[in-house]
Amino acid sequence: MPPLLLPAFRVAAAAMSLLFWSAAAGAQQCVPLKDAVPSLTTVGTASAEVVPDIATISLGVETERPTAAEAASENARAAQAIIGEIKAQGIDPRDVRTVAVTLSPVYDETNDSNGRLTKRTLRGYVARNDLRIRVRQIDKAGALAQKLMEKGANSFGGVEYDHEQKELKYDALRGEAIRDALRRATSYVNGLGVRLGRVLEIAAPPYSGGPPQAASFAKAAPREAASAVPIEPGVLTLRTEVSVTWELAQ
Repeated sequence: MPPLLLPAFRVAAAAMSLLFWSAAAGAQQCVPLKDAVPSLTTVGTASAEVVPDIATISLGVETERPTAAEAASENARAAQAIIGEIKAQGIDPRDVRTVAVTLSPVYDETNDSNGRLTKRTLRGYVARNDLRIRVRQIDKAGALAQKLMEKGANSFGGVEYDHEQKELKYDALRGEAIRDALRRATSYVNGLGVRLGRVLEIAAPPYSGGPPQAASFAKAAPREAASAVPIEPGVLTLRTEVSVTWELAQ
């Protein structure tokens, strides 16, 4: 190698060595602290029962007619009558939501002895409007559902329950879950000659709250047979868990 190139080669080699050690140091820095020191992880849980104070009613109106225009027009009139009754009952407009408006063809089908489709005939069109109504006076939810079915709602999707102060309840439960995790961790280290050090990580599972009761839409009873819809909210069970990792110290 010519003498004039040797210093440049040495500089390049030194730079490559520095880059290697920098990358190694960066890799070490990326290791989570809980994996770099002796540690203990426990999961704490907490739960509570609350009486629901919100009911969300799911219902709709379905109209079948020979033509799409007829189905859509009559369904719109029926849906508007239902919405008018909701407003007349004093429900806040913010608590009323249209979740689906659909129009689709309906066919009569004929099958052969082997169950294979042999003929498909257009029978008409079905228009549908589905609503969700949040009722904050839960004791009035059953009477409201009855009135709406009398106004033309012919499908009922059930009731979901919720609690107005649910997030505050969960805040308190998270504190209880942390204390439960500490209790479990303490029971593990007692008698082992080690103690719990600093907290290295607190992790919670993805939030999966929300109304626990729901149902798919089903045909409601005919209007002439409608009666008060019995609603018994019972209780909601709120539950949370948290994972806590402590450093183990001598």
